[in-house]
Amino acid sequence: MDFKQEYFSIWQEVWTLHKKYFGIQQQDEQRWQQLDQECAELDKRYADKPERKFLQSLLLAVCAELERESKHGR
Repeated sequence: MDFKQEYFSIWQEVWTLHKKYFGIQQQDEQRWQQLDQECAELDKRYADKPERKFLQSLLLAVCAELERESKHGR
């Protein structure tokens, strides 16, 4: 895969997680654990790849956004 395809693929995977967990409630521990597990699985898949830091940055941004939104009840 070339640079453009690889990075777009990573962005798309993280975007899919964002859509899947958008609207998660702050007190929904089971869903937060599921999100954490899916993030860990993605991170493991990119463990030996140079794109890992990009993936981690996106995951952190999405998780922070989900957490922020969960506190506002949206």
